Amino acid sequence: MSGGVVDSYAGHMHETGFYASDEDFRALIVPFVEEGLAAGEPVVIGYDERKTDLLRSWLDDPYAVTFQTGGSMYATPARAIGAWQRTFERHVAAGASRVRIAGDVPHAGNGGCFEGWDRYESALNTVWGKFPVDSLCLYDATTVPAPVRDVVERTHPRILTTDGVHTTNSRYDRRVTNARIPVAADPLEASVPNVELVNPSAAEARHALEQLGRDLVRDSKLDDLLFGISEAVTNARLHGVPPTTVRIWSTDDRLVADVQDKGRGPTDPLAGLVPMSSTTFGTGLGLWVTHLLDIDAALISTADGFSFRLRAGRDPALVHQ
Repeated sequence: MSGGVVDSYAGHMHETGFYASDEDFRALIVPFVEEGLAAGEPVVIGYDERKTDLLRSWLDDPYAVTFQTGGSMYATPARAIGAWQRTFERHVAAGASRVRIAGDVPHAGNGGCFEGWDRYESALNTVWGKFPVDSLCLYDATTVPAPVRDVVERTHPRILTTDGVHTTNSRYDRRVTNARIPVAADPLEASVPNVELVNPSAAEARHALEQLGRDLVRDSKLDDLLFGISEAVTNARLHGVPPTTVRIWSTDDRLVADVQDKGRGPTDPLAGLVPMSSTTFGTGLGLWVTHLLDIDAALISTADGFSFRLRAGRDPALVHQ
């Protein structure tokens, strides 16, 4: 497929593009926005202030675009999915035939952390399938790490080039579990944990974490961690393979908690990103709620089991400060 206009889609069209300069970025984003405005489609943009200012200066009518700045749209993958979905629903209810969105997914090249966002990019091809949305995910080719670019190319069915050509992506992989970056170990995990519990109850794990965490992190983050560890232990006891081992590390201003069992972990690739359609209460919903919280939550498959890791604190290596 080529040309400046993409064939009509009833549902979600997920497209990526790569730029190496502000001029390239302009060539990709401005036609995308202006074509949407000309068609009467709502356009919502979620870039940082510098890119937002550039785009405002390039557009004939920047006031027709909704700009989401400050990074709130990309706080966590689960929150981003939900926030964008509410945006789609609002515009469709108001009569929009299609909605256009673009924004910066966090990764090391733009000062963020890509852990979890690989699952996000894969999930969008499923969870937004019914929405009449064109989403354009642009990445700076000069800063995006090679493993991130590899995931991006595997998770987008379409690619837009700087000369305005829309093409089918030959690298797109529908097998969502193939497009993953291994979750890096936290540096604290190489040390002896402050607490190690075998087959604890959720209450025992919460108590141990609260004893260590009080006064180390803000009360709101500690509350989030307590909810998360309770959910992790409950999942391990109900669905995992014994033994369940809880390890907790602490420093002066940081907490890391890991709940491990010998099972495979959730088999649904959307686990934690969206509420499971068959679940109205219990562990499925709790896993999703944990991923909405203001902490770092990671589902990690290991050689000998499955780990649910939770982190919070002031370490600059963490995204959720």
